Amino acid sequence: MNIFISSTEKGSGKTIIAAGIAAVMQSLGYNTGVYKPIQTGAIDKGKYLLSPDLTFVKMLDPYITTHSTYMFTSKTVPVIASEIENIDINIEDIQKDYSLLTKKTDILITESTGGLMTPLNDNLFSMQIPQALKLPVIFVVTPGINSINNYLNELNTAKTTGIDVIGVIINKFQVYSDNPDIKSFPNLIEKYGNTKVLGLIRNFKGKSIRTDILFNEILNGTDLEDIFQMKIPKLNGF
Repeated sequence: MNIFISSTEKGSGKTIIAAGIAAVMQSLGYNTGVYKPIQTGAIDKGKYLLSPDLTFVKMLDPYITTHSTYMFTSKTVPVIASEIENIDINIEDIQKDYSLLTKKTDILITESTGGLMTPLNDNLFSMQIPQALKLPVIFVVTPGINSINNYLNELNTAKTTGIDVIGVIINKFQVYSDNPDIKSFPNLIEKYGNTKVLGLIRNFKGKSIRTDILFNEILNGTDLEDIFQMKIPKLNGF
């Protein structure tokens, strides 16, 4: 089962979630990959560009397959990065790389750059990637004043364009918060989005989190069988 992970706002932590899920699935015996079709803010190492997001994945587990089709050093939306660095983003190249990666992996997690309506070029938006790859989407959302509105807009975009939405993982969730907005957030997501909450993940600051802590948080805080829509026999051993 392959999935596409998107977000509803900047800083949602979708890379941490994608990496954590990949590390857990790799540990369960699945040959797992993380595909980042478009990476902005890449690090120029002189002879090559380094993806900070995929580097984080490799730090969790070096055996996870990783790949990015387009890497831009510009820290901006892909359409602007593409213009600045004079590199055209082509959906056919993304489809080709995705096809090659599926032959190497049992599970492939594709991570978006921005939300579904993020422009990639004059005629291409992020939502066209899961459409072209025929991937169901999982949204990573964070509790906040505008989060419900942002999510419902993203959900509406997905539904009107024929994209299948598996559910939502709520990141940066304060389990013991007394704030009524935060406490009621999962119920609001399910009620108004008619979407299943697949996991509640605590508020991790940055990517300095220890591997074992993130591993346990994903293992205990998400429903991996619902995420991948399949039975995972080895889960019974944890």
